[in-house]
Amino acid sequence: MKTVSIISIIYGVLGVIWGTMLLAVMQVQRAIFENFPWPVELNQFIDMPAMIAALHSLWSYLIPFVVVIAIIYMVSGILGLGDRPHAIMFGLLAAVFNIIWYVAYMVLMQIELIPAINTGEFFPEKLFQVLIFLGFLINAIFYCGYPVFLIIYLNKQRNKQ
Repeated sequence: MKTVSIISIIYGVLGVIWGTMLLAVMQVQRAIFENFPWPVELNQFIDMPAMIAALHSLWSYLIPFVVVIAIIYMVSGILGLGDRPHAIMFGLLAAVFNIIWYVAYMVLMQIELIPAINTGEFFPEKLFQVLIFLGFLINAIFYCGYPVFLIIYLNKQRNKQ
């Protein structure tokens, strides 16, 4: 249990760092791209102002949840190091919230961001959709791998008690 607790603390710390940095990068990106002269040719394929606005809107809603979930992971890890009974509950909460967050992320990206990209002339639409799906699937392995492991592991630990 101690090893998993340490991994949860590290996972949580990395989540807080990632979420905080992403919020800062969004502000820098907004400052740079608000008045950026996009080439006219690009507008045929991607509505950059709409895409950046959609991306910023999505991240401003989703990133605070990343930080909260990361804090729950850290609490779970700290409690687990002390063999506290609530460690399993917090670990399961963090893992389930993490998976729910990723599903919400995928759905919102499909609804908000993907429509801003017009692949019609330079890339087959069906192939683009397949590549987007594969990207989401590969990301799901990385985003949800530890949470799925944690759910399985903590349920076994809970059944031992």
